[in-house]
Amino acid sequence: MEGAEMDGERCFRRQELEFLDTLKAALQLYLHNFNFIIFTLLTSVPLITLLVYSEIIVHRTLYEVSEFLCGTPDYSYFFDGPRSDSYATRLTRETLPKIIRVFLLYLVPYHLLDLFSLVLTVDAASDLIVAEKEPASLKHVTLKALKKTRFRGPFITSLVSFSRPIGYFGEALLGLVHGVAFCALLKKYMDWSAEWNMGLVVSILEDSYGSEAIDVAAYLSKGNSKKGALLMLVFFLWGLCLRLPCLFGKCSERNGGVLVISVGMCLVCVGNVLKWTTCLLYFNECKKRVVEKKFDEEEGKGVARAIVQENMRVVQSEAEAVGSA
Repeated sequence: MEGAEMDGERCFRRQELEFLDTLKAALQLYLHNFNFIIFTLLTSVPLITLLVYSEIIVHRTLYEVSEFLCGTPDYSYFFDGPRSDSYATRLTRETLPKIIRVFLLYLVPYHLLDLFSLVLTVDAASDLIVAEKEPASLKHVTLKALKKTRFRGPFITSLVSFSRPIGYFGEALLGLVHGVAFCALLKKYMDWSAEWNMGLVVSILEDSYGSEAIDVAAYLSKGNSKKGALLMLVFFLWGLCLRLPCLFGKCSERNGGVLVISVGMCLVCVGNVLKWTTCLLYFNECKKRVVEKKFDEEEGKGVARAIVQENMRVVQSEAEAVGSA
């Protein structure tokens, strides 16, 4: 039992070191290719614009809800009846439509623009890794990504990935009551995120899509899932640390706050590019690891087969020698 625990701890430490190497490789790939930086920034402009707009609405909506929850109760309702300017009326008429609008923005346009940016980023990054050249022109890569055979697969996989965590969020809300439970759920969510994101990469680079692509990702990441979870946790914290200061600092209500939010969303999109580049590298590493493992197993079987044949030959020789004697 102790030996198994030591092996598990050793494996976890190895994955921690490899996780840092993967992050370093993604940063080098991004920072050492100026055309790649410009290309990803240009293709992220629609996503950045939508993020800034939705972030401002989210901030103002949360401020209004907070004001409603923390404000002084309006007891005049019990004496004079409902008032047109009461908190409840404002929440229903003004805040609720904003919440629905933000939900619809994240449900359709955001996921489509994020998927579009993902396909372009993975295509360009894979060209850099394989051919070791600058990415092709914006027109060429865009037309390549918009082809049905290249966009349909990632789109179907993204729908499957989006539908799977719906049941998870109910458990996450219950887990908020207890910190330990929430940490366990967060760890599980990071594991799933690594599989879902690798599944999207698989659907771009391979012929698989949908549930099949996610199953392929789960198979490839088996035994290396802790590394994937650590990678996803880094980018989750990156986005969280960029959003929370703007939210608590009430940037949407200050002069120049929109500029601060815009810079923050630009950095969020840079983090997305690095995340997809990291997922591509993680996919290549997992694929290489599985191929090497299969090769070692086949080689081991070949050696074992040769040893058995040699032993049989020796036994037969000895038997023939005894028979002749």
